[in-house]
Amino acid sequence: MHGGVKFYRGAAGAARSYVEADRSRVDDYYLAEGTGLATHYFASPTTAPSTTGVPPREPHSPGVTRRGTLDGDAYERWVGGYDVDTGEAKGRLRTDENGLRFVEVVVNGPKTWSLAAAVHPAIAAAYDAAQERAAVEIIGWLADHATTRVGPRGRQVQVPVEQIDAAVVRHHTSRAGDPHRHLHLQINARVFAHGRWRGLHSVGVVDSIEALNGIGHAAVACDPEFRRTLAAYGYTLDSESGEIAELAPYAPRFSARAAQINRNVDAYEAAWRAAHPGTEPGPTQRRSWDRRAWADARPDKVVPRDGTDLTSRWLEELHELGFAAPPPSPDAGSPPATPIGRINRDNVVQLALVRLGARRSAWNAADLRGECERIVADAGVIAEGPVRRELLEDLTARAVSASQPLLQRDDVPEHLRALTSRDVLAVEADIVERLATRAEHSGGREPLGSSASLRHLDASQRDVVSAILSDARLVVVEGAAGTGKTTTLAATSECLHATGHRLVVATPTLKAAKVAQQQIGDDAFSAAWLVHQHGFRWDADGYWGRLVLEQHPPPAPLAQLRAGDVLLVDEAGMLDQDVTRALLTVADEAGARLALVGDRHQLPAVGRGGAFDLAIRWTPDE
Repeated sequence: MHGGVKFYRGAAGAARSYVEADRSRVDDYYLAEGTGLATHYFASPTTAPSTTGVPPREPHSPGVTRRGTLDGDAYERWVGGYDVDTGEAKGRLRTDENGLRFVEVVVNGPKTWSLAAAVHPAIAAAYDAAQERAAVEIIGWLADHATTRVGPRGRQVQVPVEQIDAAVVRHHTSRAGDPHRHLHLQINARVFAHGRWRGLHSVGVVDSIEALNGIGHAAVACDPEFRRTLAAYGYTLDSESGEIAELAPYAPRFSARAAQINRNVDAYEAAWRAAHPGTEPGPTQRRSWDRRAWADARPDKVVPRDGTDLTSRWLEELHELGFAAPPPSPDAGSPPATPIGRINRDNVVQLALVRLGARRSAWNAADLRGECERIVADAGVIAEGPVRRELLEDLTARAVSASQPLLQRDDVPEHLRALTSRDVLAVEADIVERLATRAEHSGGREPLGSSASLRHLDASQRDVVSAILSDARLVVVEGAAGTGKTTTLAATSECLHATGHRLVVATPTLKAAKVAQQQIGDDAFSAAWLVHQHGFRWDADGYWGRLVLEQHPPPAPLAQLRAGDVLLVDEAGMLDQDVTRALLTVADEAGARLALVGDRHQLPAVGRGGAFDLAIRWTPDE
């Protein structure tokens, strides 16, 4: 499961169109065959009973109650913030266009799971049931962790919710019209706490996305019924990708065929809009484009008109691609699984911290939960929901205890990323020490000549060239796009070559390196390539280290630095700490000078703060 959190704002009457807009029109066939638009759930924290007086019905998970299905009218009431049974408003509702109505995450899985469901109705039933259980788990987790705010404006505090209201909408296809069984899980923006309905703290949900995605994936991948059904039909899951091995070769080609049909529809719509400016096409017109697109894509095939025809069309496409279903194994039983007792919990915690530390410098408990869920699923655990949840709660608690708090307070909201690890702190401390040591050698400015490349520079640009040409071991240049950076660096390169030294540019991406090399006229490489040449590696689990000299060849000649050369890191705010530390190590070993160029507004884009952020703290003002 992957994806982010979507916010729905606006009129409740348009919500059904919003739901339908995120699927193919061919899913209308399935929508028409359903008993309702959405499944309705209430959920309360497992640590405290609901205070709203809602009677329990058909419990699916601790704290989660299924309330039945919502038709179109009931769904609109639900979106608008009204009780679907009584029609009463849930507290004071916003009526403006920007009012948040619900937040949404998508419960999905690898493409091959949907393909297997299209081939075998029994797998479809097991997959649908597993996704529903996954959605219920996510709803239950959110009920335990969601918050709202109470108190007067300016002095509000976050408090746990006592009840949340959720709707789940099922779709069978992607926007391109290929098999893609997924659920739209929507949490209403009205939550109950402290005696009345209030607004959901939506930022907390966004910051919990790793847990939501991790739970959604593991709940299905580890589901015993789903895995037994796959095994009974001869299918196996790849331990690394999670895809069904027998269907993996066909998924990309199958999606390409669906994309061809979608492109046809887009072409018809563009032509229609050009002939009917200012007019919106209706459902009948859109369905005609859909039928025509199928016919144009494969003129000798039958255009599907209902769910059965559509499934038949998918099977026909698969068979034409060469797929043959494996022989069934009705007595296969459960596939081989890793017993929970064999899980080394301390190793899982260590791996979760390493993987998170490779991506960012701070995290929260939800990030840890999501990472632990993925590790357990990849390890091949197959277990009932309550058993897996007990394992994951314990692993998450251990991971939180093993993390280092960044804020020494007892009132830090749970969703804030205020945890880190000793390794991350050690990397940052080493970077700070290296930069501070370099900053102590400020050097003197070099007088500039009157070459042609310097005549077109203004005073501030000439100052930059002079600073980089000085014997200072660290220079920080801050400048946003459009400030003449390229012209300045090109002039710097020319002056350096005149002194017998090189300007070596390192950038966050290979594409940026190619652009820099064309514009500046000097050697430019991606930072990852440069440090890789010097033996730095990530392994499959996110461990970062350096090979011993005997294990890697010497760096390519262009990657070698000499004393007096300048290693210029462009867009330094975009680099992560591990690569930054490696670049500093390479520069220190070579005796090269270092110039960091960037824009502090890029810093929020970095998952794990980089060289530019730290250098701003440590370089002198002059």
